[in-house]
Amino acid sequence: RKSLMLFDKSGIHNILVISLTNIGDVILTLPVVDILKNDFPAAQLSVVVGPKAASLLEDNPHLRKVYIFDKQQSVYQTILWIRELRRQHFDLVIDLRHTAIPFFISAKYKTPVILANRGDAHMRDKHLLRLRSVYLYDAVPAASGVLFVSDENQRYVRGLVQERLDENQRYVVVAPGAADHAKRWAGKYFTEVCYHLIKKYYVKVVLVGDESDRRIAQRIVEMLGEGTLNLCGQTNLIQLTEVLRHALLVIANDSAPMHLASYLDVPVLALFGPTDALKYGPWSSNSRYLRQNQFCPACQNPQSSSRHTCMEAITTSAVMEAFQVVNDQVIFPKP
Repeated sequence: RKSLMLFDKSGIHNILVISLTNIGDVILTLPVVDILKNDFPAAQLSVVVGPKAASLLEDNPHLRKVYIFDKQQSVYQTILWIRELRRQHFDLVIDLRHTAIPFFISAKYKTPVILANRGDAHMRDKHLLRLRSVYLYDAVPAASGVLFVSDENQRYVRGLVQERLDENQRYVVVAPGAADHAKRWAGKYFTEVCYHLIKKYYVKVVLVGDESDRRIAQRIVEMLGEGTLNLCGQTNLIQLTEVLRHALLVIANDSAPMHLASYLDVPVLALFGPTDALKYGPWSSNSRYLRQNQFCPACQNPQSSSRHTCMEAITTSAVMEAFQVVNDQVIFPKP
């Protein structure tokens, strides 16, 4: 393996990163892409993602191509897809799916299929460790290097947010959704938090999520009125990036918006239930998570048919006490 770490960087012209399927999982792999973009500026860089995450990287001038891998496609379609990759003659392949694809496409340098598993590490760090198995990078560059928000998307977001708020109005992003309903905090609690945010800190609240989150967000808007703005279903992933980038704080369940805010290094307060916050928690430099699962029967015995009670155990007061806003800066007091 030592020889793999000492390859001549000048010989790397074509790089492929095989990322994951779910949106949050793909975001956790972006620091790997950032390192390669930063350290191999003359190389062509391509990425493999699942269909759900495609809009995060489409029309991106930093990438030569985004390949879509659909786990539902037929074996024949997969063979044709691998043949297409093989024709590209990649010099370096970083496979974060742990598959045999790098061997099928005859990559010159590639990550090993099997790598010692650090079970206690955050998933972001596990991906970086996998990169280090073949390339000894010096440092992780500044966040959000590979993401690209076009002028058109920036104008669209300004029309959605800035032009509908007072000039220079600070806002908190609240993301009430999550792919798994067991990871969702109740809408009534989010409503209470939004109310306290508006009354205590005089901020606006911007609600984000996909189309399935629109109804719960609209109920919050109807309850609280002008202090809230419902953007659920109105942005794609790269437009959501622009919304999050300007937020004072993001409050979210374990979800794609939480990971995207972490990647952008925006202050994050994450609400966790059944998932492991040590592996999937927020990774902004200024962040905190709340988790109350010590008495949750489903968390204590995942094989049982018990109902998760961990999310409802998180109280509104615990959320509001978890942070302070002082001079437009978010502070997370030590618990």
